[in-house]
Amino acid sequence: MKKYLSIALLLCIVFAMSCCSQQSEQEVIPDYSGDLGDTDFMGEDFLFMHNNAEHSTGEEYFGYIIDTEFADLALQRIKETEDKYNVKITEQKAADLTNRVQTGSISGVVPMDVVQTNSSSLAGLLRSGYLTDLTYYQEYLDFTDHAKWGGIEDLKPLFWDNALYGVIPAAWPIHKYRSVDGAVVVNENIIRTLNQTDPRELVEKDEWTWSTLESLMPIYAHTNDAGVEVKALYTTVHWLFRTMHTTNGEPVILKENGDYLLSLHSPITFEAMQTAWNWTFGEYSSYVYIDLSNVWENMLEAFTEGKSVLTIMNGTDLLGSEYSIAYTMDNFGVVPFPHGPNGTPENTGSTITETRFSTSIPALAKDPAMSAIILNAIYDPLPGYEDEEDIISYFRRFYFFDDRDVTNFINMYKTVLYNYRCEYVTDVYININASKTMSERLAQFEAADEANRLKYIVNIESSIESIFGE
Repeated sequence: MKKYLSIALLLCIVFAMSCCSQQSEQEVIPDYSGDLGDTDFMGEDFLFMHNNAEHSTGEEYFGYIIDTEFADLALQRIKETEDKYNVKITEQKAADLTNRVQTGSISGVVPMDVVQTNSSSLAGLLRSGYLTDLTYYQEYLDFTDHAKWGGIEDLKPLFWDNALYGVIPAAWPIHKYRSVDGAVVVNENIIRTLNQTDPRELVEKDEWTWSTLESLMPIYAHTNDAGVEVKALYTTVHWLFRTMHTTNGEPVILKENGDYLLSLHSPITFEAMQTAWNWTFGEYSSYVYIDLSNVWENMLEAFTEGKSVLTIMNGTDLLGSEYSIAYTMDNFGVVPFPHGPNGTPENTGSTITETRFSTSIPALAKDPAMSAIILNAIYDPLPGYEDEEDIISYFRRFYFFDDRDVTNFINMYKTVLYNYRCEYVTDVYININASKTMSERLAQFEAADEANRLKYIVNIESSIESIFGE
């Protein structure tokens, strides 16, 4: 059995190297080469600290609602990993996780071996040097395996300065889908009452477009038998604009002549922004309810109470908790956002604002190589769900009412785009109102968008190319 390199010895080696060399610092990585199954961590404690409060009520285990099949499988996997590597894994929730990493790093004591939270919380840490560059540990955690660790769009907020500082447990059922924003959820009972064509059929025929929805809005908006006003769409300003942003054929970032540009200020994307403005403040605004508080919980509650035919939802509130639509509604459908005249069915409007379950290793973790090895073992596919088709089949059986819902939702993940909201290039969407035209609103933010493009987008996109190539 290989012996676990003691932390004291490792620190001595690092200290000796730093004293004897005038060269720039190099990462010192313990060598666990060979069969990792023979590695013995000699009963070492392993602290997995997370803050996934946004994804559940707190009654969960490794992101799954307790007393469910997935929670049980996760518990089994943790026990197997402990036995295989002779390590004691402790899961701990911490609302102040990022503060703990920062203050611990400054003091030189970081007890966490792994941290897991949303990407916006980790972004400040990684850009300040508090997290480990995983490119040093690819031998133990192969981040190029996108099926296991997430695709480029999932990981975009975790790139910086030609390095990658986090991954997501993409092979575990449901987790990667919880970051998807922009799914359009349909109250199928109301569609039937109104004797209207199911939007799923419109998607199949490629007739689910802006103009089609505009023609349906006066029909969808009605007063029901109970005297309650029902809107065609219930959403918030931010949700509507950021979802419509990419539905006219352009991604968030355009690469032209080697430079990374924002589509937000292009004519094609402006058409999407102007259409969203018309739905919010213009001729279609009487059919759309815009919650100016920008609170998505209001959207969820209003929709489940039958106050709108359509709403825009994220993956977590669609199927990620016991309060999600999948757990509380008897009959709903899922379709992408309708696309514009320059778009196609692949321009689904699905985006990632924050990558949930982003998982990183603190830079001062006692042994980042050990952390990578244990993470790799924990997040192998769960038994019975080794293939993506196994997870899709589970969706069909337990979450969705129609195979087309599954197809639509999976396609939204496959076409999802990181929207750089946390890098401040879509601030134009926040608190937008009718006091300015869409052109005036975009002009107001153009200088700030350009500054943030140079500060963030160029760094992130070029980092991706340096690691993965074109």
